[in-house]
Amino acid sequence: MYHNGFLKVATSSPKVTVGDPMANVEVMLKALQVAQDHEAGILVFPELSICGYTCGDLLFQTYLLQDVNEAIKTLLENNPFDGVLTVGAPISIQRNLYNCAIVIQKNQILGIIPKRYLPNDMEFYEERWFTRGYEIVKHYDEIEFLGRKVPFGDLIFENNEHNVSFGVEICQDLWVPSSPSQRLALNGADIILNLSTSNEVYQKNHLRRDLVRIQSLKLVAGYIYCSSGVYESTTDGVFGGHSMVSQNGTLLAESNIFSREELNVMFADLDISKIQFDRRRSSSFRQSAEDNMTYLKHVTFELVNCPTYKFEQSIDPTPFVPKKEEKEAFEEMMNIQMAGLAKRMEHTKAQTLLIGVSGGLDSTLALLLAAKTFDLIHMPRQNIIAYTIRGFGTSNRTNTNANQLMKTLGVTHHDIDLRESVLAHFETIGHDPNVVDITYENAQARERTNILMNLANKMNGLVLGTGNMSELALGWCTYNGDQMSNYAINAGIPKTLVKFMVKQFMLRETKNLTTNEEDAQLLQYTLGDILDTPISPELINTEQHTEEIIGKYEVHDFILYHMLNNGDTEDRIYALMKEAFKGEFEEEKLLEYLQIFFRRFYSQQFKRSAMPDGPKVLDVSLSPRTDWRMPSDASYRNRL
Repeated sequence: MYHNGFLKVATSSPKVTVGDPMANVEVMLKALQVAQDHEAGILVFPELSICGYTCGDLLFQTYLLQDVNEAIKTLLENNPFDGVLTVGAPISIQRNLYNCAIVIQKNQILGIIPKRYLPNDMEFYEERWFTRGYEIVKHYDEIEFLGRKVPFGDLIFENNEHNVSFGVEICQDLWVPSSPSQRLALNGADIILNLSTSNEVYQKNHLRRDLVRIQSLKLVAGYIYCSSGVYESTTDGVFGGHSMVSQNGTLLAESNIFSREELNVMFADLDISKIQFDRRRSSSFRQSAEDNMTYLKHVTFELVNCPTYKFEQSIDPTPFVPKKEEKEAFEEMMNIQMAGLAKRMEHTKAQTLLIGVSGGLDSTLALLLAAKTFDLIHMPRQNIIAYTIRGFGTSNRTNTNANQLMKTLGVTHHDIDLRESVLAHFETIGHDPNVVDITYENAQARERTNILMNLANKMNGLVLGTGNMSELALGWCTYNGDQMSNYAINAGIPKTLVKFMVKQFMLRETKNLTTNEEDAQLLQYTLGDILDTPISPELINTEQHTEEIIGKYEVHDFILYHMLNNGDTEDRIYALMKEAFKGEFEEEKLLEYLQIFFRRFYSQQFKRSAMPDGPKVLDVSLSPRTDWRMPSDASYRNRL
């Protein structure tokens, strides 16, 4: 049901027999058993699911309303589901008929919500049978139904133990300019349930999908939408059973339209912790909530914690990396980075751009972006002055790849041997060159930056930084060395995304970046080899693999994503890591990486506080000027 901030939810658009409530409840009970077996916490059935939406004038018949009540009694008496379910039914109040959602847990009715807005045009004629619920909710906060007093109207259902709450609206309520879900969300509902019967016409499913997704984005909420299926189809109307679960603008699950399955149950995992984090972080949501604060009746419900919670959707081990529409994602991110660099070049009127090219992923991506940017602003690529600056640990493989990269891109390139100047510096500061320590390594990084900065002054140019967001998170950069530049083009993307971008360049851009087929093939080969080269700073004269020292970037980027995007605690991240990397890493190794990440993240903030400008590419960044304003001396307490 619920565990560690996740709530399993479900929808069911079961086979309906129009006008036969008892037959419909029999099918619903089967769907409820499936939801119970999957340990769901909430199950949503469609609008008027007890009797069928397309009953028409049968809704005037006394016997149908009596059958509806008897069927609901049967549902309450035989309900196998421990969670919360919602069904749709016509309910008579003061001799008026209302299209209602009934919220049930076990044999109790927790509340009844009437539909506020009734469609009464084109193929819909609800005002013929129903009274809209807009006025009655102002006069009743409970009604008598099936011999019991039941909360009624604008309700928020809440579980205080796990801090989870939801509200309900019905079909057309979503489509109006000011929907009930807005009021519910702004007054505390984390989740909105929508019982619907939306017919299928050409392209309507696309509009419906966008509407649900955008509503969840605007409300910073989970949105569970369940529409009636094909067995409601009659006369001129066809229904498809379109159901969706969306969260904060992301579609988590979607049913197959026109399914003819009897039960048609769909499950999804809502991240309640993520919803609440985003609401805390959003000043606009908080302001809107303050402006729309009002009294709504709160009703409690039970929610069982499930330590054996099984995810319906797999946990993505590389959440920063696009999994679909890769070409569009690559081009958009590339254009963001290019636009930022183009503006900096034009504003400063710099004549050249200087970059150190190591043959690693980061400097490769920076150089590729620089070449594309210079084409964009009609500057000759010869004005990109690229350097291989060889130190004590530079390998033949990376040096060869760097030179081939520069050659095929047609930039001006030079080779500098750093070792003599570093040895002279060791003599100046009295450091024994035989002592291979942090001074030995950082002196090389700072000397590289010193050379590039001074050359930039000499050539009226800017130094292009190459470091990425993962290195900034871990502090895996030398302060006033590779940490510093005039523009840090990769600072907004993590290492796993750097690798994705280089791979996309290899697959899509080699012909655009070169002038002949031979160079295109060489560039493609070179990029492939760079992608396969172990990550290393190459600062000492033995093999030095970064991921053997600080851990796998794939894991660190996973931690970074969940910390920045979701505000997750260490124990929650650890639980997600175990799920995402199951079978790939031992749990002890994951725990070690997690502790390394947080220890370094807190201790290295001073480097991020002094980081140069760079384009924000993703929803989050570590720039102290945009997303991450953390004191450099904040203390860290291990909470695992």
